[in-house]
Amino acid sequence: MSSIVCGIIYSNGDFFEGFIELDGRRIIDVQEGTPKKKPIAEGLILPHLVNCHTHTGDRFLRGRIDLTQPLDKIVRPPFGVKHILLEKASDREIQDGFVAAMKEMRDFGTGHFIDFREGGLRGLEQIQRAIEKIKKPKAMILSRPEGMKYIEEEVEALLRRSDGIAVSSISDWDYAELTGIARQTEKSGKVFALHGSEAEREDIDDILSLKPDFIVHMTKATEGDLRACAEAKVPIIVCPRSNLRFGLPLDIPKMLDLGVSVSLGTDNAMLHRLSIMDEMRAAYSLKSNSREISIDEIFRLAVENSQKVLNKETIISIRPGSPCDIMVVKAGKDYSTEALFRSDKDYSVNVI
Repeated sequence: MSSIVCGIIYSNGDFFEGFIELDGRRIIDVQEGTPKKKPIAEGLILPHLVNCHTHTGDRFLRGRIDLTQPLDKIVRPPFGVKHILLEKASDREIQDGFVAAMKEMRDFGTGHFIDFREGGLRGLEQIQRAIEKIKKPKAMILSRPEGMKYIEEEVEALLRRSDGIAVSSISDWDYAELTGIARQTEKSGKVFALHGSEAEREDIDDILSLKPDFIVHMTKATEGDLRACAEAKVPIIVCPRSNLRFGLPLDIPKMLDLGVSVSLGTDNAMLHRLSIMDEMRAAYSLKSNSREISIDEIFRLAVENSQKVLNKETIISIRPGSPCDIMVVKAGKDYSTEALFRSDKDYSVNVI
């Protein structure tokens, strides 16, 4: 027995009024117009979204850390408050946090997420046990050495069991150690990523010499730094709510106008709920944006650009034959894009 959802459909970069017929596992048909059959849901219909930057291991810390402290004091390894608490926490505490984070993402329509996983092999095992329990959303896990040293055998073990390596920033590391990790990751054919120029500007040549697949934040980057990322075709993941919380102005239109491919992430799970829709709203209304950002641009950040970061071969689309991975969103009773981005009302997400 098939069912129908209808409303404004976002597919392949376009919005149109129409309806989707589905059988619970696959999309059977997509048409413009009004359906003859009563829909099971009506609203703004989107593919499941990609959260391009998370620290889901921090979920158990939500509400337990004074977030008025300076950013470095909270998150800088190895002596940031969160790292000390992670080290002291039991596997059960952390794993329960992972499960809560994954359920939260799933309920807000996240289909895939990219996690920066601290804690070496122990940290990797913790999230992998949670993934065995919660099958969705799907995860790209980027692991990290336990300490701040390059140990070839440790990196090899991490690369065997994860999708790649992701580190904090070049300011935290001895650059020679970091180069060793980046080169070994490159040879393995897996993903290498890092935070860059978040609380302070860092040398873009040093960052790009590591050949990252993508960089997170770049709030303190200069125009020249952003041009260099665009020329090197290195995407930037931005986390508007996290940056706002720590007083780090972010100018997304400037990045876009300079040719950077920009995507969205929610950052630390201890900070706020893990919703990419919240990041889209925050990106749209940033007072630090140098020009108004269009709704079309916001959707490209959240859908098309994020797919490229996740996997250049992955196509997440609403079309006949595609998996039934869709969500229906409303702001109150209104499901126009203007209502979603300009309304003071919260929105609801019906994950199909």
